[in-house]
Order: sequence, then C-alpha cells, then structure tokens
Amino acid sequence: MVQPKTAEPDEELTSEERWERYRQMALTPEQVAEGRARVQKEIDRARAAGVYEELLKWEGKVHWDIDIDELREDREFDSD
Repeated sequence: MVQPKTAEPDEELTSEERWERYRQMALTPEQVAEGRARVQKEIDRARAAGVYEELLKWEGKVHWDIDIDELREDREFDSD
C-alpha cells in the first residue's frame, strides 16, 4: 500500500489539499469489503462459540459504580 505524503504540522493546507490527502488515505472498496468479511467471520465464530449467550447471562447484573468522567478526573499523569 502506498503511504500518502504527509504535510509538516505547521504547514498550511488549502481545502483542496486537505480533501486530496483524505482521498489518498481512504480505503478502497475492496479493502472495505475485505474488512467487513473479516469482521463477519469473527462474529460468526463468536456466535458459534456461544459468546452472546454467555454475555446475556450478565444482563442487568453488571453496574458501574463510577462514570467515565469521574475516572478521567481522578487519573494522575506521571511526567516521568
């Protein structure tokens, strides 16, 4: 796969240059189809293994004590 040429962070791009960069990074229809087929294969494998039935056993029994925003507030970042 060809890697698109990237601009320097402080380089100003025109609207058309941004769209061209986006088009260069976009997946081809074949790549999208391959990805969907791969995901469907994993879903089918999980379904055959009974993963969804096991998850349904936990429905209504799992509760979070803290929401994600509180977790983010409490997180300490070490600069080491």
